[in-house]
Amino acid sequence: MRATVRRACCPVLSCLVVGAVVVVAGVPGSAVAQKLPKVDGSLTIDQAVDLALEKSLRVKAAGADAQMAASLQRQALAPFWPQLSANGYVNEQRMGPNVYTSAGNTMARNYQVFSADRNRDANFTAMYSLFAGGRDYYGYKAAERRAAAARESLHGTEVDVAMQARLDYIAALREAANLRVTRDLLRTVDERLRISREQFEAGRIPRYYVLRDETEQANTVQMEAMAESRLEQAMVALKTTLGIDLASDATLADQLQYTPTSVSIEAGIREASERQPDLKAAIKQREAVAAEVRAAYGNYFPQVSLAYMYDWAWMKPRNEPTSSADGYSVGLVVTLPVFDGFLRENALKTAKARLERAVQAEGLVRQQIAKDVNQAVLMLRAADKSVEASRRGVDQADEEFRVVRERFESGRGIQLEILDAQAAVTRARFNMVNALAEYQGALAMWLRATGRVR
Repeated sequence: MRATVRRACCPVLSCLVVGAVVVVAGVPGSAVAQKLPKVDGSLTIDQAVDLALEKSLRVKAAGADAQMAASLQRQALAPFWPQLSANGYVNEQRMGPNVYTSAGNTMARNYQVFSADRNRDANFTAMYSLFAGGRDYYGYKAAERRAAAARESLHGTEVDVAMQARLDYIAALREAANLRVTRDLLRTVDERLRISREQFEAGRIPRYYVLRDETEQANTVQMEAMAESRLEQAMVALKTTLGIDLASDATLADQLQYTPTSVSIEAGIREASERQPDLKAAIKQREAVAAEVRAAYGNYFPQVSLAYMYDWAWMKPRNEPTSSADGYSVGLVVTLPVFDGFLRENALKTAKARLERAVQAEGLVRQQIAKDVNQAVLMLRAADKSVEASRRGVDQADEEFRVVRERFESGRGIQLEILDAQAAVTRARFNMVNALAEYQGALAMWLRATGRVR
């Protein structure tokens, strides 16, 4: 007698699956394309952060990862539930016996051996795992830790996006302030050129002064065009970080300003150790891998399952009358793994290697936190000194320009002194803008290093 194994298959279900695939494949790309929101009007830095957290595609992708991890955690609960399957067989054969098995991937799998020519069978099978050597329990623990790590990673992404939104907003403020400084310079140069032309026409100054002012005006116009371009580029970067349409007519409501802040490296590292989501995610990942190591040991323990089956069968052997039968069976299945080609040993070694890698990854995160906190504190201290120095520089340059202008208007100075003094004022104002922007950027880095969105 030859025995063959066949898997039950439903042609109607196959047709439905194929049809679903065809329908999905026929959906045009524009139907699933995401349309970025358009945001117009005044925008503060806090509003920009809130908008980035709400609209940023990075945050949405991290949120999807967290949802997926939560779903995997729920999937890890499946071994704790009874596995049930209902099976039906309709068999026509001219050679037997043949072995049929139920479709699907449930643990409650049913096998039937048919010897008659015609067979009809209805079956209900239930299985429940009583003991799996800890694999199910620690597998769930690992999934739970990974879900927690995914939630922390989502929070870490929010911290990163908030920092980037701040930095891009500050960069746009810097370029907007530089543009204002350039336009102030252009107005001053235009006014000086107007006065120079009047004085030249009155014969009070040589034409050389007019040509110098015209050259200065042309250079300043070019500076203004470049400043406008840099501001537009900074706004594009900001809108991209916020996850809004680049055609949005958003304007900056805040200004660069100095707000003294007291920070320390020790307090920063302590706060970061408690709040930093990257560190929390690394800890959860290490705990998850540690649970997987314990689950790998479960392959060395006996596996115990409880099985129940109720079956009804109808048979029609060749040249014999039909017969039917029904009944149930209950059994306890105990399996002791003996040898599997060193599969368990290598799986355990792999899990231990992953645990070692997770431990080292956690150590790297702690090192990075200490580095980021130190850098943020040093940047803040340097920026604080730079703001104070730039303020003094602006005051000194303004005073120098006032004195030189009075000398020139009284006929005791020359045009070159005016140009040099004006250039010094412009440089001082640019330095002031850069110092304020660097200070605000260092504050954003400090928030990121300590794991805070605000």
